[in-house]
Amino acid sequence: MHGKRDFRWFILFMIALCAAVPALEACDGCGCTLARCGLSESEAARRWFFDFTVEGQNWDKRDSAGAHTLHHQGHHVHNKTSETFYHHALGFNATDRLTVLAELPYVRRLSTEVDSHARLGHKEFSEGVGDLDVTLTWRFLRNEEGFLGLVGGVKFPTGSTTELNSGGDRFEPELQPGSGSYDGKTGLAFRRQAGPWRFQGNALYTWKTEGDQEFEYGDAFSSYLVADRAVGRIAPGLRAGADLKFESAGKDREAGVRQADSGGETLLAGPSVTWEAGPDVSLFGNFLFPVYQELGGVHQEVDFAWNAGCKILW
Repeated sequence: MHGKRDFRWFILFMIALCAAVPALEACDGCGCTLARCGLSESEAARRWFFDFTVEGQNWDKRDSAGAHTLHHQGHHVHNKTSETFYHHALGFNATDRLTVLAELPYVRRLSTEVDSHARLGHKEFSEGVGDLDVTLTWRFLRNEEGFLGLVGGVKFPTGSTTELNSGGDRFEPELQPGSGSYDGKTGLAFRRQAGPWRFQGNALYTWKTEGDQEFEYGDAFSSYLVADRAVGRIAPGLRAGADLKFESAGKDREAGVRQADSGGETLLAGPSVTWEAGPDVSLFGNFLFPVYQELGGVHQEVDFAWNAGCKILW
């Protein structure tokens, strides 16, 4: 009974937290890896785990000539076509309540040129190591049905910020693999087993600082929810459900100037599947569609997103 009261309190707290967060406007990084690292009692008994996730985002591509016109009108525009993040995460269960997670992505960004007249519409490609993210989760409430934990972390500027386009010019900050900034985050993570259903996720607030090229991303709030249930009659260890991802961020700043064409809110949702191939290995994937997008200025919208990966414990 005590565990049920704890988790009823948690649900009310999460609702209050989300309601209290201001409309910050735009997108932050993926919380999928952290959401899926909510360990069960048996998993928490293992000391180490490795999570590899490929995250993809396809953008609503603009007409290059139209984007070029917006650029000359003073808008801060890009023409991204797709982004792929290869998340490599190593986790360590220091105790049955404390988990340390270090995540290093490799980033690939595709876009088209919208500035140069000579290369207008030319396909551009930027790639490199991204920023190292270190996160601690302390499960202060824990029982056989799940946990509620505090999350804190720091992102370090390990990513490349000097990639050049086909014309030999430095890509703008939004198209670089790294940010050049130290960022901090705090929030909550949880896991809850209710019969055949399993719920896990997080709610995080990220403080951004100024990075390279005098560029500073807006502070961000993000939340990620995974809800699935066992469908073992189809295949042993198979779970199916849905993922929900919400992101909201403030306006970016360049050389201290607030950028009107940045920020906004995005809500993505879609089906997900997990196959627990054994006690030490699981595979997962999802496909997310935009349910709601309210972005600042002429900011590009997301067409769709997806995640696929695996987790190994030892």
